[in-house]
Amino acid sequence: MIAFLIPTDEALERLFDIYSRIPTINCKHCSSCCGPILWFEPEEICIQAYMKKESIRYVQWSNQEFERNNMRCPYLSKNRCIIYPVRPLVCRLQGVTKGLTCQQTLRPLIDDDEIVLIKKMFFRLLSDMDASHLVYGTREMVNQLNNHISIDTS
Repeated sequence: MIAFLIPTDEALERLFDIYSRIPTINCKHCSSCCGPILWFEPEEICIQAYMKKESIRYVQWSNQEFERNNMRCPYLSKNRCIIYPVRPLVCRLQGVTKGLTCQQTLRPLIDDDEIVLIKKMFFRLLSDMDASHLVYGTREMVNQLNNHISIDTS
């Protein structure tokens, strides 16, 4: 187990506070936004606990597997995200911010200042956990990234 600079329960509380700043949309579960994604340590803690509770197998696909599956996320089943209650930040921002538009909502719901604040809060959390170098995702190559990634937390 990884030793963090702050207690796990504090980290998760802060993560849920960040998530609470993101408006929810009436997701139609069309899965058009569900491709390969990355997430970070506090999200991994939530995802692992949820998957264990729900008996969901952890999956990472190779590039070839993504291509065979039309670049769809491996956590889709019948066009539904099977980890939706604990989906990562990038998935939560889908459809509510510029650059991550949704065919169903067609407008961002978060202004640029709020996005900047959410990013600062999230990267500060990673820094406070000493976990900004730990990256997870739906692609096998994510393990290679862990040796090379650095995130500016300023």
